[in-house]
Amino acid sequence: MPITPYHWGPLSVLGLLLFNIFDFPTLLISGIILDIEPFIIIGFGLNRPFHGTFHNFLFGFVIAIFTAIILYKWQAPIKKIMAIFKLEQDSSFGKILWTSIFGVYSHILLDSPLYTDIRPFYPLNGNPFYHVFSLHHVYLFCSVLFPIAIVLYVVRVKIWNSETD
Repeated sequence: MPITPYHWGPLSVLGLLLFNIFDFPTLLISGIILDIEPFIIIGFGLNRPFHGTFHNFLFGFVIAIFTAIILYKWQAPIKKIMAIFKLEQDSSFGKILWTSIFGVYSHILLDSPLYTDIRPFYPLNGNPFYHVFSLHHVYLFCSVLFPIAIVLYVVRVKIWNSETD
């Protein structure tokens, strides 16, 4: 998806509903980290496919591991930021790694129906997910889930606040 925040709709809903299973900030960051690739290609005017190198399960796994290591090392400052939003979590490296893989792979799965330049099963050619869902349906799905995530967040914060008062 060319506009990265679309990924945050479904990931935020999952992250808030399954808060004990996922590390929330890792889910949000890993769910968009792959879009650095198209931004670099556009920014440097490279003549390459926007989703050519990292938008596949093989290299996505490498990016997920790298992302997990960095986020695990940055846990303290991230936790301070998440406290502002009343979404503090204590997470192990395993939880952060699992969440990072899930976030990256969900990104690949959300983008695969939309773009011909994605080869999810690289080094194999082709994209078996292309046009499984239309661009309209994927964008609608992500767009509808984002306001639902906001409602879930407000409910979560109100419940959290009432339990700690």
